Amino acid sequence: MTKKTKKENENSISWRAAEYQYIQKDIGWYLIVGLVSFLLIVFSLIWGNFFFAVFIVIATATIMFFAKRRPRVFDFKITDKGVAIGDNIFYDYERLDGFAIREYPERLDEIILKKKTALNPYVKIPIDSVLAGKAKKVLGEKLPEIEYQEPLVEIIAEWFGF
Repeated sequence: MTKKTKKENENSISWRAAEYQYIQKDIGWYLIVGLVSFLLIVFSLIWGNFFFAVFIVIATATIMFFAKRRPRVFDFKITDKGVAIGDNIFYDYERLDGFAIREYPERLDEIILKKKTALNPYVKIPIDSVLAGKAKKVLGEKLPEIEYQEPLVEIIAEWFGF
């Protein structure tokens, strides 16, 4: 859920939102993850691959940790100079290649910023659908709109509830 904090001028917009949509996992989700992990560990030990078994233990612990983690709430701001996330992250328009807006029917929309870097080039910012139109207008004055193709990893993560 986003909350518009203030309107400064026509070329700026600010709001507050959680960094991602949290999806509550029930006991069945944890049981399935635990069972699949247990089976992978057993098979890796049968095959004599001890390092893969250790990897599965670490991966399972990481998945369980992030499944319980609640999102932090950030203040977001789009100005004529760039995009701010909280107090510590700022992307000026010179560091960005473009943007896209993804609309979702049952949850918050997303602004996707494409950075001028090959490593982790996309930044996703949740935004209310009402504010997304204004954000598109403000960003469109500074950046080209791009077509965003969701990577397979993100599709799988969304399917698993992340």
